[in-house]
Amino acid sequence: MEVGRRGTLGPELKAVAGSADVLLLAGGLTASGLVSEAETLADELDGLHGQGVPIVAVLGAGDHEAGQESLMRAALTSMGWKVLEASSVIVEARGLRLGIAGMTGFPGGFGMDYQLWSLVREHRRTDREQVRAARFAKELGSLAEQGADFRVALTHYSPVPATLAGEPDTDRPDLGNDLIGEIIDDSGANVALHAMARRGTHRGRTPAGIPVFNVSQPVLGAPYVVLTLPVPATLG
Repeated sequence: MEVGRRGTLGPELKAVAGSADVLLLAGGLTASGLVSEAETLADELDGLHGQGVPIVAVLGAGDHEAGQESLMRAALTSMGWKVLEASSVIVEARGLRLGIAGMTGFPGGFGMDYQLWSLVREHRRTDREQVRAARFAKELGSLAEQGADFRVALTHYSPVPATLAGEPDTDRPDLGNDLIGEIIDDSGANVALHAMARRGTHRGRTPAGIPVFNVSQPVLGAPYVVLTLPVPATLG
């Protein structure tokens, strides 16, 4: 969030406390990846935290631009947030246990998109990405073992191409990766949320039928959306 926008987001999200038990943020927390911007956002949302609404987030692609992501996670954590990166948390809400596994994720495309993207970008999936993906899969899979009543996969990059509809085809490989969707299907979740793709589509599904929601504010046309778990089968 841009420091100059202080005072704009808090009022928009004020109603969250009356309509939701948990606030999930799928990345894109800052304008240019600065800790000061993340702290401004946390100040804006301090009222929610003070009313007992847990805030769980993952960082977005832009949040890594300044190389301050470790400092950003530390700052937000010290302010009471749960910032996930190939990690998970269980939140108690209304007597139920909501399990959330999250990571930023990574680009690479879907199907043959990845091969084309690799040639153009001279990119290969790095060992670090493989490690993060394996950890994310382990964390998501462990939520059921920990007694979570509902499981949420929270990423920034999209796990499916369906929620990218509306974006140019040439941009699609930069916005998500089918490996994320495979992990969600293999490890299990009730719902998946992401925030990449400002011109995308709100609803989609993984190949196994798990509902996926693009919760980017430009796509929503609203500050936030309230989802009730379990997500009805008719959605997506």
